[in-house]
Amino acid sequence: MSPDNLYIRDAKYLGAIAQAVRKAQSLRQDEVGRFSHTFIGDLESGKPTVQLGKVIKALDELGVKLRVELPVGIDLAQFERYMTGDSP
Repeated sequence: MSPDNLYIRDAKYLGAIAQAVRKAQSLRQDEVGRFSHTFIGDLESGKPTVQLGKVIKALDELGVKLRVELPVGIDLAQFERYMTGDSP
């Protein structure tokens, strides 16, 4: 596993990544976007009930890009139909 390709196994690990990136950029919690230090603290501590939308925005502010890896063997044509709303 390289530092640019990490497997997120739980909220605590994602929080640790967010914290390490923030600290590597010499940012305080209150300097991450328009988020309160309380929210960033909750994210970094791995609180499982933080809002997903805010997490994605905070990570984007830090320059962290999220990627989804689809299951092996998934029917990509069917998946695309579901994504575009063309599914029956």
